[in-house]
Amino acid sequence: MTIVERLIATHRMLEREIRREVRRVMPDAFRLTQLKKHKLAVKDRLHLHLPAAAARIALVPSRR
Repeated sequence: MTIVERLIATHRMLEREIRREVRRVMPDAFRLTQLKKHKLAVKDRLHLHLPAAAARIALVPSRR
């Protein structure tokens, strides 16, 4: 697995965790903030490895 594939997988996992946290009866605001910051950091790293157009396509959330 390449670094790009790992970053994409991590980004998708973080997106799922954010959605799961938001759906909770009492979402943890601190956890949400940390997840979103981590997701943004992963996205920034991914943009270093991919051209902008390809990165936007790669980060489209999966429909699972």
